[in-house]
Formats: sequence, structure tokens, C-alpha cells
Amino acid sequence: MTIKDIAKQAGVSVTTVSKILNGRDENISDATRARVKQVVQENNYITNAVARGLKTKKTNIIGFILPDIVNPYFPEIARGIEDVARDAGFGVIYCNTDNDLKREREYLEFLKARMVDGIIYTRTLQGSQAQTLKDVDIPLVIVDRFADTGGKKNIGRVYVDVAHAIYESTCKLAAAGCKNIALISSAYNDKTDRYFGYVQALEDLGIPFREEAVYLHAFDLETGYAGMQDLLQRDNAIDGVVCGNDLIAIGVLDALRKLAVKVPQQIKVMGLDDIYMANFTNPRLSTMAQPMLELGRVAAMMLIDHLLKGEPLYEKVLAHRFVARESL
Repeated sequence: MTIKDIAKQAGVSVTTVSKILNGRDENISDATRARVKQVVQENNYITNAVARGLKTKKTNIIGFILPDIVNPYFPEIARGIEDVARDAGFGVIYCNTDNDLKREREYLEFLKARMVDGIIYTRTLQGSQAQTLKDVDIPLVIVDRFADTGGKKNIGRVYVDVAHAIYESTCKLAAAGCKNIALISSAYNDKTDRYFGYVQALEDLGIPFREEAVYLHAFDLETGYAGMQDLLQRDNAIDGVVCGNDLIAIGVLDALRKLAVKVPQQIKVMGLDDIYMANFTNPRLSTMAQPMLELGRVAAMMLIDHLLKGEPLYEKVLAHRFVARESL
């Protein structure tokens, strides 16, 4: 079944069918539109987006490259992207890199080969992205993590100032009476990231920075669990922990529970993100919330407005907020 067959059965022109299938049917009567859609439905006709793209240079498909689909933070972003894309008539292809730079580069090529109209992208934690992005010649919006774009103009960015969120978390621990505050986070240490917010907060609070109070590995439960055990072996005077994300914080709470350390009486804990599990830990996790759904929505709106209306890509910072629960 081809578009010509659809047109013949519906008794209309190929141009009319094409306009209806591509959502450009504002000047077509309701009766004609209904007749064409009935023929399409009866014949199970599915538009071949790649074939259409070869002719129109447009597929109405965008890609989302994410680093860790297991982390509840990223599916929330994906949900925001999907909501906006669907309303605008776009499909989304998801690519999970597992924080592997080689897979990230392969997926960029994969999406280009599939003729996607644009890409939303969260970088892996490995290496510099300047070389990775050098040959990306389609519109791209970076969401969340900083990536070295090499000065390219076809790239936008949506993010939260996580360095400042960690700065505020550290200050809140100090205000709650903590004197010996540790950091457990990922080894990702771009100057816009968590480590630098923690270091700046200690400096402004007049608390000496100590390397032995820092554990950096990954954004996962295991990092929180192993990091808390490791830090307490080095320094059992720790009375506050600022965590690079909520998964780490949940691992920290589990380690402290097994060590019979009371939270928040003996050690206070702050997370970052406010994933849904943060409200169900014991004790319930105090955290800095990131607007995950909104990050996805804004990234998708920026990209689609650029594709449909020619709006410029830009940089947008979204606000975080403190969520007070029981671990602080």
C-alpha cells in the first residue's frame, strides 16, 4: 500500500493525502479528512518516516541519548520530552549509553543515520565531548550535564545549577549543627558540578576542607553504601553527609542503618534530585529537588520550536528547591 493507493481509494489527490498524513490539513474539509483517515485505518497504512524524510528532509523524529536508564532521574526527564514531543506530532528514539563514551558516539551516528530532526543529549561521565560533538551537524539540546561543545552554534542547553544546590545543602547541614561534613558523589568533577559547590561552601563557612572527607565514584546506590563505610573508617567524627544524588543518599542511609548509626541524631544526610523513592526511605530523605519533568519539557520545547519555527537555541537554567524531610 502506497500513498498513491490511499489517494485512489479515497478519491483525492496524492497532495491531499500527504497534507493530511503530515498534519498540514488546515484547508482541507472535515469530510475529506475523515474519508482519507478511514482508508488509512482500513488498510493499516503506516507512514515510512525514513522514506518521507528522504523527500522532505524531515522525519518528525527526535532522539534522546541518556547515560543511565536505571537511574530514576532520567526516565522523568524522558517523560517530559515524550509529553511535549507527542503533542507536537514528533516521535522519540531513546538510546541508553550506560555512561560509555564509545556507545555515546555510536548512538550519535545511529541517530544521524536514522535522519532524526534533532537530538536531546545527556553526556556520559567520560572524557571531553568536544571531539564527540564536532561532527554533529543537526540541532542538539544538552540537558543536565555540561558538555564541551567546541563553540558550535547548533547547540542549546537546559540545566540546574547543581554546584549551587550542593553549596546550599552543605550550608544547611552546617546550620543544623554539623561540624564535620563529608561529600559522597561521582568522580565527574567539571567546574560546574557538585564537588566545587561543596568546596566553596566549606570555604565560605570557614570549615577546613579535608580530602579524607570526600569519596568520589559514581551516581549509584553502591557508591553511597561503600563510600559511607569507607569514610567512617577514615574518620568516625563525620556528622553530616552531602550526597551527589538521591541514589547515593539512599545507599548512605542503608550503610548507616547496618552500622547502627542513627539518622539524623548522629549523622545528618542531604540528597539531590528528589526522585520518588526519597519520600519512602527510613528516615525520609531531605534533599534538593531538581525539576526533572520540566528539564525534559523545556529541552523538547526548545528543540521543537527551533525545528518548526526557526527559533534560536539558547541556554536556560531551572531552579532547584529544598525539600525538608527527616534525614536533616
